[in-house]
Amino acid sequence: MAKKLLILSSDRYVFAFLLEGFDVVKMDMEDRKAPRILGSIFKGKVLRVVKGLEGAFVDIGLGKEAYLPLKDLQVKVGDTLLVQAVREEVGQKGVRLTDKIRIPGKYIVYFPSLGEIRCSSKLDKEGRCRWVSVLSPHLEGEGVIVRTGSVYASEEEVLQELAQLRNLYRELQNRVKRLKKPKMVLEEYPCYKRFIRDHWHELEEIYCDDPVLWNDIASFLDSFHPPLLERSVYVRDPTPLINRYHIRELFRRLFSKYVWLKSGGYIVIEETEAMTVIDVNSGEPCGNSQEESALRTNLEAAKEIAKQVILRNLGGIIIVDFIDMKRPENREAVTKALKEAFGEDGCNVQFYGFTRLGLFEMVRRKTKESFPHLLSSSCPVCGGSGRIKAENLFLFELEKDLKSVVASRMRVRVRPERSKEVEKLLERLGVRSAEVEATEDVDYNDYEVEYEK
Repeated sequence: MAKKLLILSSDRYVFAFLLEGFDVVKMDMEDRKAPRILGSIFKGKVLRVVKGLEGAFVDIGLGKEAYLPLKDLQVKVGDTLLVQAVREEVGQKGVRLTDKIRIPGKYIVYFPSLGEIRCSSKLDKEGRCRWVSVLSPHLEGEGVIVRTGSVYASEEEVLQELAQLRNLYRELQNRVKRLKKPKMVLEEYPCYKRFIRDHWHELEEIYCDDPVLWNDIASFLDSFHPPLLERSVYVRDPTPLINRYHIRELFRRLFSKYVWLKSGGYIVIEETEAMTVIDVNSGEPCGNSQEESALRTNLEAAKEIAKQVILRNLGGIIIVDFIDMKRPENREAVTKALKEAFGEDGCNVQFYGFTRLGLFEMVRRKTKESFPHLLSSSCPVCGGSGRIKAENLFLFELEKDLKSVVASRMRVRVRPERSKEVEKLLERLGVRSAEVEATEDVDYNDYEVEYEK
């Protein structure tokens, strides 16, 4: 199904949303003023080797030590090497690294040390055999993953990209030799460019509401995939895109642990520090027997679970308590449905199946904090049992509303705890016609904007 890319920005943050129709299927966000860590490549210097952890702590120039699992890698204190961040800081855990560098392109992902050719599962058998035959003679102990978009490429285009990515890697190696201190040597694309790079072949339209980002996108598309530039739009509509595509409602749903199914059943998502637990509950009976009803609800839930895990960016151990089924073939059907629903998620997902207690175990690679965690904070009233909008989301939504209003004077009514951050936002935006009123009459998640035209 053709997709749209929606890019929204504020003074501080950028959000990218991948949509099918008006349904957001994937999202990402980042701080415009912070370095991009995940996926970036660094010159690292080994500070400590901890045999008990089978890993090393590495200086990559960020002021904090990063962790590198060693496995088959032999290093000693003082060694320098090329490393890539595969996980941002999460809670008390620092950046996680790998020495297995990967460089994504338009048609392939290049691995200098993989030593094999893999193909997207969306390619048919003929396509996979074709690319293995084409690429094998040109690899020198390296490896590639052939991406879905390769179906639109000629052999010459793919081989040309292989040469470009190989040359880029060699340049990174030379750059590391020239550098005297640990430092980032290749920064990953911003989130909106990553979405374009990874989904260009299925994008129908791109909408952006920021002129600076739009210029960057247009320049990128002009060289990356010019036909998509013709279907991309900078939107200067007085009705913000955040309203047109119901993004506020999306954020509200992200905070809710309850997700309703069309059959009347629902799932409950509980994210803890150790794992994510998902409970499937039935609605009205929808089959001739309890077993059939359980199977139908579980199959529906499997699709929704994959959607929610990807959308919320949940990672680590995930335990699903499906409605109990007695027949092995029904459990197999639910397992198959869950695997198919995750498809080409982009984050490695390992399925371990049902335990003796009937719980389904799976692990999804954790690359950063989940979006419910990044976009919310503990409620100061209930002592942490509830969540409210984090400062980043609260200011993002307020800024969108302020920019949609043309007024001679404005008053922004917010909770006293929010007033200082709102005053700073107005100052950064250069809004001198607005005043901030701190009041207890407004909810922590809301604000009121009064204005005179």
